[in-house]
Amino acid sequence: MSTDYDRLPFEPHEYLARRDALRKLMAERGIDACVFNSAENMYYLTGFGSLAYGATSLIVRADGNAIWVMRLTELSNIRALKGKIWADEGVGVRDGQDYTAILERTLADFAPAKATIAVEYATVQTALRGFVRLKDDAILNASGLVEQLRRIKSPAEIELLRKAGRIAAQSCRDGFETLHEGMTDTALAAVVTNSMLANGSHRPVKMANVCAGPRTARAHVTWCGAPISRGELVNIEPAASIHDYHTPIFRFYSIGEPVDRVRRMFEVCKEALDEGFARVRPGMTSHEAARIFEGVIEGRGFAEWMVTRPAYSIGASFPPGWGEDDVMAIRRHHDVVLEEGMCFHVTPCLYEDGIGCVGASMPAVLTMSGFESLSGDEAIFGVK
Repeated sequence: MSTDYDRLPFEPHEYLARRDALRKLMAERGIDACVFNSAENMYYLTGFGSLAYGATSLIVRADGNAIWVMRLTELSNIRALKGKIWADEGVGVRDGQDYTAILERTLADFAPAKATIAVEYATVQTALRGFVRLKDDAILNASGLVEQLRRIKSPAEIELLRKAGRIAAQSCRDGFETLHEGMTDTALAAVVTNSMLANGSHRPVKMANVCAGPRTARAHVTWCGAPISRGELVNIEPAASIHDYHTPIFRFYSIGEPVDRVRRMFEVCKEALDEGFARVRPGMTSHEAARIFEGVIEGRGFAEWMVTRPAYSIGASFPPGWGEDDVMAIRRHHDVVLEEGMCFHVTPCLYEDGIGCVGASMPAVLTMSGFESLSGDEAIFGVK
C-alpha cells in the first residue's frame, strides 16, 4: 500500500524538467540514446534512489522514453513507483543470467537503427562488446553529461540541504556537549550518529568521521575505541541526509586548551574561510575562488600543510561517499565558472603529521551576494 513515505523528494514537474534538460543536451550532441549507471545521476533524473543490489542501468532515448535494466528482484522498486516516475518500465535480469548480454539486447531493441549512443562510466566497458556487433551505431562517452546539470541546485534541492545541514550541526553540538575526558571516540561517534537519527536524518551514505589526537592527520580515519585525553584535538565530521541529499560539516574540539599550534592552525583556516565568504562571487572561475582561500593560508606560512581543495560540491549522494567532486569543486587550475545555486562544503583544512587535522568548515550555497550557510551555525573551535 502506498504511503507518504513512498513519495518522491520533489514534485513530478522538477524531474520532467531535468529529463528535458538532458534531452536538450543530447540533441545538441546528436545523441539518440544514453546509457547511465551512476546511482547519483539516475536518482537525479528520476527520483529512484534505492541502493540496488547488482548492476543497474537506465537507457534514455532522445524522445524522452526510458527503460531500466536491473536485477529482477530490484525491479520491485520500479513497479512500486509505477505512474510516479517518468521512467517506470524495466527489464529484469535473473540471478545467474548474463547482465551484459541482456543490457546489449535491450539497447539494440530500444535504440533506433543506426543510432548514436552515449555511455557513461563502467558500462562503457561492459556494453561495448555488444555495440561492436551493432556495426551501424556510433558510440560516444556520456560521462559528465548529467553532472553538468547537477551543478546548480534548485530551490527545492537547497531546502533539503538546509534541513540536513541543521541536523548535522546539531549532532556536532550534541557531541561536544557530552564530550568528557576518558570518553572513547567510539562513544562520541555513537552520540553524533544517534543525534542525527533522532533529529530526522535519513540513511546517511556513510558513518561520521570521529577521531582524536594526532591520528586525525590521517585523512578520513575514524573511531577505534581510543579514550580521549585532555588537550587532545577532536575531529567530528558527520553528513546528515534528507532523501539522500547530504550536507556534511566538520567541527574541531578539545577538552581543555589544545597546544598553541592547533589553535594557530584553526585561526588561519578560519581567516581563509571568512575571506572566501567575503569575496567569492558567481562569475569567478573555480581557480580564482580557490586562490582567495589558498592565498590566506600561504600568506600565513601554512602552505606546506594545505593538501586539499578549499571546497567540493554537495548534493544527492550514494556510497561510498557524500562529496560531488565529479560534479564541481573549488580548486586551482579549474576553469569552470561559479554560478548562483551551486552548493559546497567549504572547508579549508590543514593536515600536519604529529599534530592532526584542523580546519574551518561551512556547508554553503552560493548566492549573488556570496556564500550563505546551509547549517545555521558558526565555524568555531570548541573548548570545554
